[in-house]
Amino acid sequence: MEPRELALGLLLPSWTGAMDGVTPRVREVVEIARLAEAVGFDSVWMSDHLYYEPHTDFRVVGVELPDEFAGVKNGQWECFSVLNAVAAVTTRVTLGTLVANTGFRNPALLARMAATLDDFSDGRVILGLGAGDFVTEHRALGYPFERRVSRFEEALAIIRPLLRGETVDFTGEFQRCEQAALLPPAARAGGPPIMIGSLEGRPRMSRLVATHADLWNTMLAFGGSDLTTWQRAWAPIAAACERHGRDPASLARHATVGVDLGDSPYPIPGATPLAGSPAAIAEALAAFATAGVGHVSIMPHPWTRGGLERFARVIECLRA
Repeated sequence: MEPRELALGLLLPSWTGAMDGVTPRVREVVEIARLAEAVGFDSVWMSDHLYYEPHTDFRVVGVELPDEFAGVKNGQWECFSVLNAVAAVTTRVTLGTLVANTGFRNPALLARMAATLDDFSDGRVILGLGAGDFVTEHRALGYPFERRVSRFEEALAIIRPLLRGETVDFTGEFQRCEQAALLPPAARAGGPPIMIGSLEGRPRMSRLVATHADLWNTMLAFGGSDLTTWQRAWAPIAAACERHGRDPASLARHATVGVDLGDSPYPIPGATPLAGSPAAIAEALAAFATAGVGHVSIMPHPWTRGGLERFARVIECLRA
C-alpha cells in the first residue's frame, strides 16, 4: 500500500479536560470535526465512554496515573448524538465509533442507531464495536460488567444480520429478539462496515474479529505508537484468521496512535507517541501503510485547533 492511500482519522476530544485541559462543549467538538475535514483528515471518530475513574480504569490500557488522581471522575458526551451533529455539518469525512460499547445499548437499538446515522450521513459510517473495558462506569451506571465478552458475542449475533437486512430471531443467555428487522432498512446494502476493537488479542476476541469483523482496530495511543508494537498486536489476529478459515488479507486494519506535536510533556504517562518534525511523523505513518494498515486515527497533543493546524503539515508531507 502506498502512503498516499493511507486514510487518516482524528479521534475527537469529547471528555473531561480533553482539549489540553479544557472540557469542550458539544458545539466545540463538532467544530473540531469540521476543521479536521477542512485540513485533510479522511475520518473522525468518537469513543464511547460515559463516566469513569481514570486512576482505576486506565490500568486496563496499561496507564498508571499518580495517586493524586485517585477518586477523580471523568465523563464524556454520548458518541452517537455527537456523530449525528457532525454528519449535519460535514460532507466528506467518514464517521466512526472507536468503539461503541455493546453493553450500553440493546443490540437491536444499537443497530437501528447505526443505520440511522449511516442514512443521515449518506453512507459515511464505520460501526466500531467492542465489549467494554472500564469497570467503574459499568458499575456506577448499572450496566453488567461480568462476562462481557459473552454478552458481546450475543450482541454481534443480532447487530450484524439486522444491518444486512435480515429478520432476526435470537434467544441467548443475555439477549433475545423475535422477528426483529430494521425498517426502513439501512441505507447501504449490507449496512455500514463493522470494525471490532481489541486490546490484547486474547483468543475469544481474536476469534470474533476473525469471524465477524470487516475491520480490526487496536488502540496504541496509551502505550507504544510504533509499528513494532502494532505488529505484536496483529500477530494473534492474523493467526485467528488462519485458524478460522479466513484470509488475513481480507481483514482491513486500523490503528489508533498518539502523536506529539506540542512543546509540553505528553499527557499520558508511559506512552511513547509518534513525534518529531512533520516529515518524521509522516514517515512513521507511511511505515504503517507499507505494513498493510489502511487506516490510522490519531490522538494528537495538543488536542486543539492549533494542534490540528500543525498536523495539517504532516498530512501535506504524507500526501506529497
